[in-house]
This record gives sequence, C-alpha cells and structure tokens, in this order.
Amino acid sequence: MPQTGATRYQKFLKSEKAKTKLKAKKDLPKGTNVTKTNFKVKKIVIKEQLRKRTEKEALSIRKLNVKELITRLNHFNTNTRKDALDGLTELISAHPEILEKDLGLIIHGVSPMILNVEKIVRHESLKVLHLILSNLSVEKIDPFFDVMSTFLRSAMTHINSRIQEDSLLFLDILLLCAPMKMAKDFYRIIPNFLDMISKLHIDSKPGRTLTVNMESQITSVRWRSKVLHRLQDYLQKFVIHNKVLEFEKPITECTEVFDQTKLKYYPLFKPTYTSVCYLKMLSSKNSQEIVSVDEVEQLKGYIDNLMPLLFEIWLEVCPNMNKEKNIETVVSEDAASLLKHSLEIIFLLWDLIEHLNKKNPSSDIESSFCQKYKNLYTLHFVNAFPYVTNVRTKQNSDTSLENVITDSKLVLENLKICHLFILLNPKINLKLQNKDIVAILHYIEKTFNHNTKDEVNDAIIEIMHTIFSTEVSNWSKTCSVMDGLFRKIICAYFNKNMSGSWKQKIFGVLCKVALNDKLSHFHAIDAYEMWLKNLPDILLGSSVTEQTIDIIHKFAVQSNDKFNIVIKPKLSMIIENLPNIVSSEAANNPNMYYKLFSLFFWIRPWDNESLNVLEKQLLDSKYSDDHCKYIIDTLKSRTGST
Repeated sequence: MPQTGATRYQKFLKSEKAKTKLKAKKDLPKGTNVTKTNFKVKKIVIKEQLRKRTEKEALSIRKLNVKELITRLNHFNTNTRKDALDGLTELISAHPEILEKDLGLIIHGVSPMILNVEKIVRHESLKVLHLILSNLSVEKIDPFFDVMSTFLRSAMTHINSRIQEDSLLFLDILLLCAPMKMAKDFYRIIPNFLDMISKLHIDSKPGRTLTVNMESQITSVRWRSKVLHRLQDYLQKFVIHNKVLEFEKPITECTEVFDQTKLKYYPLFKPTYTSVCYLKMLSSKNSQEIVSVDEVEQLKGYIDNLMPLLFEIWLEVCPNMNKEKNIETVVSEDAASLLKHSLEIIFLLWDLIEHLNKKNPSSDIESSFCQKYKNLYTLHFVNAFPYVTNVRTKQNSDTSLENVITDSKLVLENLKICHLFILLNPKINLKLQNKDIVAILHYIEKTFNHNTKDEVNDAIIEIMHTIFSTEVSNWSKTCSVMDGLFRKIICAYFNKNMSGSWKQKIFGVLCKVALNDKLSHFHAIDAYEMWLKNLPDILLGSSVTEQTIDIIHKFAVQSNDKFNIVIKPKLSMIIENLPNIVSSEAANNPNMYYKLFSLFFWIRPWDNESLNVLEKQLLDSKYSDDHCKYIIDTLKSRTGST
C-alpha cells in the first residue's frame, strides 16, 4: 500500500534520531582568539627588472627588447604570442639595424610560428618574415634560408589543412623576396606541391592519386587552382634562375668598330658553353655537396608524377566532349582558372625540357616527352577545344593574389592549347590527325582576323615562329597545311591600320621564312613575292629598330642575289632617307647605325645615280664625322674585295 504523509514523517524522525550527535566544543580561553601579525615580509625581486636600459637600446612600445619578445613567442597564451610578434614588427620598422645584430635569433624564433595552430599567430609571423626579407639583401639571408625552407616544407605537408593554406602565403613571400634562393632549392621544395593535392598509391603500383580534403573551407577545385598557381610561379622563377630562355635565344654579336689605337681582348671560349666541373678526388668539400645531380632523370621523374595529375584534374572539371569540332565548350570559372594554370605549367615544363635537351642531346628527353603525352594531351585538352566561360564578379578578397579570369572567350588559353599541340606533334600525320589540324588552324585564323589585343597577337606570332623554325616539321614541310594562314599574315603586314610594332613582329616571321632554304616552297607563293618586292620600304620610314637592321643584314649576307634584286629599284630613295632615320634604341647601342651603313658593302654593283646621291650627302655633311668615315671605309673595302 502507498505510504501516507504521516508515515513518511515518522520515518524521517526515526532517521534523525539515529544520526550521530556531535558535541559542541568549549569556547576558547580569553586571549587566544587573536590573529598573530608578528611574521616577517621580504620583497620579491626580479633581477631583469633592475637592469638599466640604455638610451640606444631598441625597445618596443611596451619597453621590451628583441630577446624578451622572442621569449614571449613560446608563451602558452595566444594573445601574448601575438603581442610579441606585433612588438617585433614595431622594432624592425623603427630600428631595422637590429636585424644586423639579432637576425639569427629572430628567424629561429619567428619561423616556427608558421606551424602554430592559431590563425592570427601564423599571419602575424608572416608579416614579420616579410618585413625581415624586405629589409635585407639575399647574401645576408643566405645563412638562415635553410631554416625558413625547412619550416615551409613542413607547413606545405602539415596534417592541418589551414596551415597548408597559409604555407602558400609563406611561399609567395619567399618567391617575392628571395626568388633565386628558392630556385636553388627547387628539387627539395617541388615534391611538396604534389603532396598538397595528391598521395601515393597504397599498393605497390607507382604513381599518385588526387586527394579531397573535406576539412578545408574551400572546394577541392579552388584548392588545386591555388596550388597550381603557386607551382606555376615557382617554375617561372626556376626557369629564370637557370636562364633557360636566354639559352634558347640565338647568340647575337654586337657590332664593333675597330680602333687601332685601342687594345682589344677576345675570349677563347664563350661563357654560354662553359660550366663548372667538380673533381671529387681534388676537392676537400663533402662529396654529397659536389656530386652532380642528373637533372634529366630528376625532371623526368617529376614530370611522370605531375602530368597524369594535370590530366586527371582537368578530367574532373571538364564537361563532356562535343561531337563536332569548333563547337565551344562552356566551363565554369574555377575550371577556367585550372585550365589556365595547367597550360602554363606544361609550357614551363616544355621550356625546361628543351633546355635540358640542348644541354644533353643524348638524353632524348624532348622526343620521349612528346611520344608519351601527345595522345593524352589531345584526348583531354584538344578534343573538347575551344573553351569559353562565364565571368562573374568575385567578392571574396582572398582572390587578390590569384590570376582572375577576365576574358570569357579564353582566347589566350585556347591559343596555348593550339601551340602545345603543335609543339607535341612535330611529325603530325596529315591523314590520321586531319580533324585536329583543321580545328587548330581554323581557330588561329579566326582569332587572327577578329583580334586587336597585343598579347593575343604576340601568342599567334610565337606559334608562327614555332611552325617556321629552323628544323622543318610536317607543319611546314609543304604549303598545303599553312597556305591559308601564311597568306593572311602577309595581308596583315600590308594593312595600314596595323601598328608599327605588330608589323615589325610579322616582318621577323617572314624574314625567317626568307632566310631558310628548306622553306623555299613558300617562296613561290604570290603573296610572298609581293612582300619581297616591298621589303626595302621598311628603310623608307622615319624610324627603324635594331632587330629590323639585324634581319636585313642577314638577308643581305645569306641571300645576296635576292637582296640586290629587291633593293636596286629603290636604292637611291633609301640613300636619300638614311640621314632621316632615327631609333630610340640607338642610345643603348650607338653602334647600331654602323650595321645599317654596312649594307652598302653588299650592294653589287652600284649604279651612278645612287653613288651621286651618296656623294652629295657626304659633301653636305649629312652624316656625323664618324659615320662619314665608316661609310667611306666600307665602300673602299668593297672596291678592294671586288
């Protein structure tokens, strides 16, 4: 039965009686309930507080010096670490001379902060490092660069995705302030880019697979775009460091005027063709530091890992291929950014491949790269070509460092696809690849006709230089492939609305065709013959560039018969105009005019009218004394040679 209220109360009383009763203590005797105050007090003294500050010592607003601020970087409190970094920023800004004294202490203290869990600490440490690198020369940073490089690589492969993202900002700072040091550390840093977007296969198969980081605040597409953007910048710095583009340029000799009153020195070897060779048995250095690294094999290994990833990245974002060629494929803006960076990376890899192939012809790295990736490149990039996108206005400030897509037609990107297809397929099969060839050339012609942007025109000129290179490929072996585009370029040369710089670039392409005997089948085209007849007109203008003079001089030397045929009808007019020709480049190269006047040597024979015009100019002092003497000596040497 349920208990009533009375029953519960009875049980409560019974339990209270059963409890142990505590007896009350007696009151304390009088006089003992008093607090004793007869203890001694001693001051707490911190010796650092007693140290006197000198007037010359650099202190922050909170009166802390460098060592004290570095000590606070190890504090457990986030705000304390942030305040210490702010103090370092104040000190370096107000007293940059402290970097001369405490550079090692500062770098060793600040660099580990890039791996800190707190975002605010990482960003403040990046500000300090940027300030340090901006105020010092590369030589002073050199002893401590390994420290920063180590923490950079640790951040790039960190398990925390937020730290990985901030490592890209650290990379931007190092590329901006110490690009050459970064380039020297290329083969140590470059594998970390692969680890940021992929991982090795779990099984024994070689290669990598793309990863998806679910913890990141940005999508996988944007994250890969950020990584590829930095990889592109890093490869550019490496190309510049190795002088790849300079190596590929033809060696042009400066025109020098012989002066018998001055002593001349001529080197036995060209610096371009010499390199340092280490001998282990004669060197006291560590053998690990002087063993020459096989660059070709290292680059091959890196390319074999990177190229499949680039194809896989594009495959994930590219829509299905159109059944018909020249039907535009619409891609998202993020996909367009990925396309842009991927193509730039492939181009930079190609520059490195060409560079190493010229240095080591036996490696055959160029042909093996073409054979291995030309079909995959066509499958992934060319089959769905051309691409367009929808450009939208971005509100996110995080994109300030990114290359934002501004052209919805993606003209430059599509031209790069055309250029890479031509580079990877020098031995193009006209029957099997006819569909791709027609699509590529049709897009170039269409762009060439409807474009007015200089950067797009420059891209087309680069494509033409590749096609009409010294090594004739199947693209220029016959006129059938390039006939239409070649004619349109010649027509553009005669277009009066074209700018002088653009006309000069077309002139360089046409002269390359004129000077190459292997391209003689193009010389029979009527449009080319018309251009050749008007070739001397470029010397009838008011200005001329150094490149134009070099090209005409080569044409006069290598194809003297053609040169005389085209220049004779207008020789007297050219001579009359010579004193009026000016060039902005003459200030940097005053000997440029001597090369122009040396054309007189290659005119065979002279007619009386032209000689009379030149003689009258010399008598009327139309030229300076030095130029006048050079012209007379040139004509004398010509007479002696005949």
